[in-house]
Amino acid sequence: MKVGLYIHIPFCSFLCHYCDFAKTANFDAIEVQDYFTLLLAQYRAIIGRIEQSSGRKVSFSSVFLGGGTPGLFTGEYAPLMQEIYDRLDPGVEISIECNPNNITAHALATWKSLGFNRLSIGVQTLQKNGLEALTRDHDASGALRALELALGVFPNVNMDLIYGWPGQTAADWADDLRQLVRSGIPHASLYSLTYEDRTPFGRMARRGRIKPASDNSLAARYSSAREVLGGEGYEHDEVSNWARSGFTCRHNWLYWDFKHFVGIGAGAHGFLPSAPAGASDLDLGLRYAFPRDFRSLLRRGQMELPAGTMADLITGLGGEVDDSRDADAALIEYVGGSLRTRHGIDLAFCENITGQAFSARPAILEALRREVAWRDGPRLRFDPAEWFRENSWAGEVLLSFPS
Repeated sequence: MKVGLYIHIPFCSFLCHYCDFAKTANFDAIEVQDYFTLLLAQYRAIIGRIEQSSGRKVSFSSVFLGGGTPGLFTGEYAPLMQEIYDRLDPGVEISIECNPNNITAHALATWKSLGFNRLSIGVQTLQKNGLEALTRDHDASGALRALELALGVFPNVNMDLIYGWPGQTAADWADDLRQLVRSGIPHASLYSLTYEDRTPFGRMARRGRIKPASDNSLAARYSSAREVLGGEGYEHDEVSNWARSGFTCRHNWLYWDFKHFVGIGAGAHGFLPSAPAGASDLDLGLRYAFPRDFRSLLRRGQMELPAGTMADLITGLGGEVDDSRDADAALIEYVGGSLRTRHGIDLAFCENITGQAFSARPAILEALRREVAWRDGPRLRFDPAEWFRENSWAGEVLLSFPS
């Protein structure tokens, strides 16, 4: 059974004011040790239950360590990596997220010795005023040195950049894009700044202390990225992701193409098969999530795990299973993830989920006529310029499967 593996590391040395991921800067060495022990226990329990119920060995096509700041740690990953070695596919992609300040010769050598082969570095911007606005703890020169050092050891490196931050100008964004290309980085993730409720930025926006960028300015930044990176040979994989040939992020495609993955750790999500292999009924899968508070997981990890189904196990581990999902929910998930990618939407797969034939609504017919959308056999693809309006197009696609 081929799946992906996501491992969440919630620890950070500081908290950026825009970040809404499961993270904490309040921890000690004992809690870190206990958390890594917990990750190993979760991994063993979930993989063991999958293999017990399916009768098949699990293999990993990709492994992704996200956070938080996984780059804070090096040798601490050895026990977990040793555990998964015999389940790694040939040519497996193993990514770790890190910040520029985490990049040292020692860290790079250790990660490489453990089998990691891809880095995702959170630069966010190379503009001094932007780094201050985003409350980052590195400067531009340090970030560029880190990128150069990383590329000397890992050819496969991603750079995260954020656009739409307070005070950003078109010139700021153009300079970030130029420096990205000049750095030689083969993969880029470019995200529009969002103001999430649980963050300081979200609270400041509600109080009127920060004014989010307008939709028009965000659309202009997106268009600039398409023009610059497309002109430099980067392929546009997904609305926020660009890659040079051979450097697409395989783990990301699990999410976008509705493939299965195991998630362990605080705030981690997972998507597993819910039906036995060979079952005749459509398998909508089992989605689950663990709580964001790592301490609640540590407390739960001391309990005896229940027998029974995978859902019983996840609940026993402290997670929550989405047991209200139906075909409509699965269709929304799939269309929302696939529409904004170069693979597009597999209409035959959608018809299998819904039991209904695709009947294009007038807006989609017009998009096909104007050639901002294309039919390629069972595939419906939209021009990347339209990915930025995915919510509107997703609604049109969903309504094209009449109930």
